[in-house]
Amino acid sequence: MKKIGIAVSVVILLAISVLVAVTMLRRETSSSEKGSQTAQESGGNFYDRKTEFSGYGWSIVPDTETALTKAIAAAEGDASRATDLIMIFYTHQHDPGRIAKYFREKKGHKTYVFGASSDFGVVAPDGYHESPNGVIGLMSLKLSGVRVGVGGADLDEVESPEACVALALRRAVEHAGAVSGKDQPSMILMSCTYDGLEERIVSELTRQTDDSVPVLGGTAGGTDARGAEDCSVIANDKVIRRGVVLCVWFSEKPFFWAFGGGFERTGISGVVTRSDGRVIWEIDNRPAVDVYDEWSGGRLKEVMQAGADTNKASALYPLCRRVGSDENVQNLFIHAWPPVDGATSKRLVSSANLWKGDVVHFSEGSWNILLNRLGTLPKQALQNDTSESVSAAFVICCEGILKNIPDSQRDQISQIINRTLGDVPWLGTFTWGEQGNFQGIGNYHGNLLMSITMFPTSRTGTKK
Repeated sequence: MKKIGIAVSVVILLAISVLVAVTMLRRETSSSEKGSQTAQESGGNFYDRKTEFSGYGWSIVPDTETALTKAIAAAEGDASRATDLIMIFYTHQHDPGRIAKYFREKKGHKTYVFGASSDFGVVAPDGYHESPNGVIGLMSLKLSGVRVGVGGADLDEVESPEACVALALRRAVEHAGAVSGKDQPSMILMSCTYDGLEERIVSELTRQTDDSVPVLGGTAGGTDARGAEDCSVIANDKVIRRGVVLCVWFSEKPFFWAFGGGFERTGISGVVTRSDGRVIWEIDNRPAVDVYDEWSGGRLKEVMQAGADTNKASALYPLCRRVGSDENVQNLFIHAWPPVDGATSKRLVSSANLWKGDVVHFSEGSWNILLNRLGTLPKQALQNDTSESVSAAFVICCEGILKNIPDSQRDQISQIINRTLGDVPWLGTFTWGEQGNFQGIGNYHGNLLMSITMFPTSRTGTKK
């Protein structure tokens, strides 16, 4: 009987041990699953150097303040960290007023904020991030030997777009501790709302800086449903619904940048013979829609008759203007598509100006070619240098390009950029127009373009 009792006791003890082990395993699994879900809701990384700092973070948490807190934690590691600049990009689900208020309360006036709405999502070294609930992406920077300032202006403050640019530039330069009208920045980053004024903004910035300062940026993204109403930019604690924000940089170290598109000219061209700037009525004295359709081999009218998205379809077949002279000539692409009444009005609308007398070339591309072009930007910018000279990078890509990259392939944007940048923190936004500098030619505004801006570093640091 004693042997039986002992055997029963052993069985009971074994059963209890198994039950405890299963319970612990379930707890660990639950904890692991919870951690995985959290990782999918936010992410980021940062470099903490002796004299400088750079990091990126993002979050798809629906609540704006919670998303900001998670993104900052991922980008900085320490909420009390002193940084010079926050660059933030957000989709329409997040109220820019709440974003500006958050940074005013958490960071005060010592950290400048440069922000703009992004279409669809954001991209970072750890992938492409988009959610029905919206997404926030940001970079936090404190760079050694670099002065930075942010300034913005609303079109309602002044009498003209040119005056708006002048005011924003003066505010940004003074915030950087420089003298407006005397000290020239090394680089200007810009964003503006979708008001059809980009060429005038770029032209005035170029005039104000004596054509010596590269300007790179993107038009704030809106939504298909509400259009430009969902566009906004942020200048420190101010939200601007119609205007411009500028971020000026003063540095003795070189910046690296590249700007361009990924399309090929087909050899077909014509001359604009009637236009109102962003409404093209005639090419070669014929209705613009008819000419474009012929150039596309009938693709345009097929899309129109099918009731499909002409904006998306035409994004693979932009018009192109050649800019520059002699041996230094570049392609400036312009997105043109028929509006709702295109079948009867025969007009094309665009997101950049074309005027009577402009020679336009028909161009074409594919999503995989455009994707690979994004991957060549860092190499083009660095030329003979290496990513060791870079503390962080900022990528701009037209939303028309993103729309044509399949959802399943969008993470490849990160992979191909990382091949050159390695562990360098970077962030990308998707815009409704792109501004950039063709080196040796000048500053321009166009569409279906992409750019990368790389910020200089002290070359020493540790990844966290």
